[in-house]
Amino acid sequence: MHPMIRHTLLITGIVLMLASCNLPILSFQETAPAQDVPLAPCGDGVCDGPENPVNCPQDCTAPEQLKLPPPLPESTSDADPEVYLGIMVHLEGWEDGVDQAKFEKHVSLIREYADLFERYGAKLTLESKEVTEGVIKWGDNVLLEMEQRGHGIGVHADIGGQRTYKCDRFADDLRRERAQLESIGVTVRHVSGNTSHCDWVQATVESGYQFTTGQVAYSVMSMPIEKRPAEFSDCENPGSCHDTFPPDLADRLHPSRSSDGEDWLTHDPDGDLVILSSSQVLRCMEEELQGGVVGSGCTFTIEDIDLFQDELDRAIVLAQPDRVNIYYVAWSLGGILDADLLEEWLQRIAPYVERGEVEWMTLLEMYDEYIQWEQGG
Repeated sequence: MHPMIRHTLLITGIVLMLASCNLPILSFQETAPAQDVPLAPCGDGVCDGPENPVNCPQDCTAPEQLKLPPPLPESTSDADPEVYLGIMVHLEGWEDGVDQAKFEKHVSLIREYADLFERYGAKLTLESKEVTEGVIKWGDNVLLEMEQRGHGIGVHADIGGQRTYKCDRFADDLRRERAQLESIGVTVRHVSGNTSHCDWVQATVESGYQFTTGQVAYSVMSMPIEKRPAEFSDCENPGSCHDTFPPDLADRLHPSRSSDGEDWLTHDPDGDLVILSSSQVLRCMEEELQGGVVGSGCTFTIEDIDLFQDELDRAIVLAQPDRVNIYYVAWSLGGILDADLLEEWLQRIAPYVERGEVEWMTLLEMYDEYIQWEQGG
């Protein structure tokens, strides 16, 4: 046979064999891909597997390429639980209804602090008793002004805390405090300073308040002695048991409802009084950590700010996306806070606000958020 004919027949045979195995036919101009191992022959009944780029359909069905789920979206601060942040300021200790000069100084400080807070988008909740008396007597209605500027106003009753106090007058006394503040045009919905051995829950409801703030350890005195924590079972007055309560941060992060003072620590969804639990006194955080007595002897320092920031971090971690999460600290404007330190505190908070981890609110706004949450809004 002529050599050229023999060569042609050989090539034709190879092409026919490749076609029968459904393998790609390479042109003489293409270069076959380099292989680490020889390709298995077709018709051997062995599945070559995905590592072999040439599989024989008659031997097996080559595995499909693994389909990975789309990547999860990156976590953003908008998806994180938000903590509503506030500060409760008790306006007390100045004899505002007696001394006009003290009242004017008190009013001047309130406006200075409000100006500072507003520069950082922060909100005060001012709870008043003595300043209310000063407004009525001296005429400068700073409380109505603060309400109109977007800050919260409430009553700081400071009654019911003495063991000799007559419980049958409690509701009337609280009602009188509310009427006094309303008389200067302020909308009143909440009260602090009502901690007592009496049933302060029922008295607060009967006197027309919707919610209460600032409970301290002395508030357990309204409970039967067997239900009180041992360390607070026999408190003489609120000053001697002024500890933050409940002591665990997780138990202070969510508003609750109560129907009576005997079991106010147990949430009662049918209770008429909403409780917004307070965290520490801002200028006393270091002293309370060291086991000292919280009171007028505290000094506002950078250590207090550090401790506040640590606890705010913990509050953010503990926040639950399906709950209303609140965190607020207390401050008595019976004592003046260092303005530079106070601004340092506000500056520390600003990045949390920018990241969407916290939002400044008055305590009244926190209450409204809770009511909306209860209604499924």
